[in-house]
Amino acid sequence: MNETLDINSLSRAADVPVRTIRYYLAKGLLPSPNGRGPASSYSREHLDRLRLIRRLQDAHQPLALIKTRLAGLDAVGVARALAELEGEVQGEPRSAADYVRQVMAQTRQVESIPETPPTHGTDSAAAPKTPPRSTWERITLHPDIELHVRRPLARADQRRLDALLEQAKRLFVGND
Repeated sequence: MNETLDINSLSRAADVPVRTIRYYLAKGLLPSPNGRGPASSYSREHLDRLRLIRRLQDAHQPLALIKTRLAGLDAVGVARALAELEGEVQGEPRSAADYVRQVMAQTRQVESIPETPPTHGTDSAAAPKTPPRSTWERITLHPDIELHVRRPLARADQRRLDALLEQAKRLFVGND
């Protein structure tokens, strides 16, 4: 696509509202268009950047991080990054449902692998080590809301959890 687009055509091609395009321009996520006002024109780079932004948002990346990531990319870099994301980097889920399917598939694979018996008379450093087991604690915040915490926690994480539980207690006390 060597042609230029007006903002409405760009909006339709990228499936992004005009208002969002203007917001991205104001925040520096998109380069300025060629021209000003109604005569503004947008190139393939603008379209690719909009598509890349959408993909990165779908991956739950905040705009500040996306802006930083895009800042170092030229038109070729944006096209390459977009091609990688649209070609689906192997193992990266597209949605939460895909992520759950991926985790469940990995769990089934781990469960189907038999544990290897300990070997006697071999070097213990060469023997495969099993990862430490963790346990999950279920904390009821409200009759309809639970928090699941993997134990053990680091001290800093435990302090954050305590603060979170205090906030939750204040939020839910008396709101039944």
